[in-house]
Amino acid sequence: MFEIQQYNNMDAFACTILLISILASITITILFFASKSCSELPHKRILLGIFSILFPNLEVCLHNKMAEILERSKQTMHIQQYSWLTGAKILITSGPANVRHVMSTNFANYPKGSKWREHMDVLGDTLFSADMVEWESERKLARCFFSHHKFHDAMTDIVWDRIQTGLIPVLQHFSEQALVVDLQDLFLKHILDIAWIMSIGYNPNSLSTESRKDVLSQAFEDVCEAAFTRFLVPHNLWKLHRWLGIGKEKKLKHARETIDRVFADCISKKDEDGFNYQAFYHRTFGSAATRKGMRDNVVSLIFATQDTTSSVLTWFFYSVAKHPYVEAKIRDEISESSPQELNKLFYLHAALCETLRLYPPGPLLSRTAVGADTLPSGHRIERGMNVVIAVYAMGRMRSVWGDDCHEFKPERWITEHGEIKHVPHYQFMAFSAGPRICLRKELALTMMKATAAMIIYNYDIQILKDHPSEPKNSVVFHMKHGLMARINNRWT
Repeated sequence: MFEIQQYNNMDAFACTILLISILASITITILFFASKSCSELPHKRILLGIFSILFPNLEVCLHNKMAEILERSKQTMHIQQYSWLTGAKILITSGPANVRHVMSTNFANYPKGSKWREHMDVLGDTLFSADMVEWESERKLARCFFSHHKFHDAMTDIVWDRIQTGLIPVLQHFSEQALVVDLQDLFLKHILDIAWIMSIGYNPNSLSTESRKDVLSQAFEDVCEAAFTRFLVPHNLWKLHRWLGIGKEKKLKHARETIDRVFADCISKKDEDGFNYQAFYHRTFGSAATRKGMRDNVVSLIFATQDTTSSVLTWFFYSVAKHPYVEAKIRDEISESSPQELNKLFYLHAALCETLRLYPPGPLLSRTAVGADTLPSGHRIERGMNVVIAVYAMGRMRSVWGDDCHEFKPERWITEHGEIKHVPHYQFMAFSAGPRICLRKELALTMMKATAAMIIYNYDIQILKDHPSEPKNSVVFHMKHGLMARINNRWT
């Protein structure tokens, strides 16, 4: 018993060190780059060099290392014995039984909590940050919108229109000019236009042949990176950074101003007649509708739609490029029907699910216990403890997915009858689970399948050789260096 406890403690310590490594990285960066003169001091450059040797490739190792540790620790581990380092008592789990308990069985005991809301305060008061009664009210509003009889037809028309008149012409331009394009940036802009039309009926035409950075996409990226930092560092430390106006907090302040400015500009051009969220919101609340309520809901809806969907599409094309046989099978499947017949594209659906398993857009999910509890694994939960669900790690656990868990294998999602295999949400957490399961799941899958089908059917995508593929330190699993590729039209 002593040896087992000692082994678990070492794993807990190792996981804590991973978190502290990132904290140290952030702190050193802030100290050394807060002023321009810092870069001119030799001793500071030396310290940075030492740090890069001690903690190389943090983005790459963090999630993979956590998966290894959780596998050895039987899917769950406490690290509260090192809370003096992290500033919080934490339990990390990737066990499906524990996930089901937290996300469903004892749902009321595990809200997102006030700290999560504070970490993501730029989104305002919406479904994504609310808890308890407020959450139920926001959930009801969102469900009414996504289940409205006009929603499906409207979104189907929007998605296909943006593919045919927005995405395809841009891809064709890059193909004809033999230019290298950042697919991640392209997908961000493509989904952003769809999200704006869905939200307020206005198309900002973010996607174009011009290689310009979209200011709203950049603002959302800065929000995600700042939120990631807030989750990792002690509460008082990031608040100090905010007060000093340095580091990620400085970027977050500018991001908030950009988001508010873009919202104000776009909302003035909204479509009052079509079916979209702002029209639905005003019809629902009438004179009780507020500008802040509209702002918070639109910004949250756009953020949740754009960042997650574009992230999955990026990793999907990265994975398909590494597995040509998958691309060939998807192309054969499309040829037997058509890119528009999405309900017949089972293998494409399976390949997207496999991408979501290995590269979930939200790699970590956090909850705060309001009362003491015991998980199915036997681990005790204290009041106020942070429970972190390691979604990325769960997709790479041999104990959950088998010995081939690290392989990109769409076949694992296909039944012997050629249909999509059902996997419980508590094992496949890409769309969350329980009462807070994603209401936009079908919309997200439609956007991803339609976009992927049209590209694969019409173009050959060649990822640049030796392109780095590590993720950002962010709450959304974006690629740090984008996904650079050449696009060749298959029919010319």
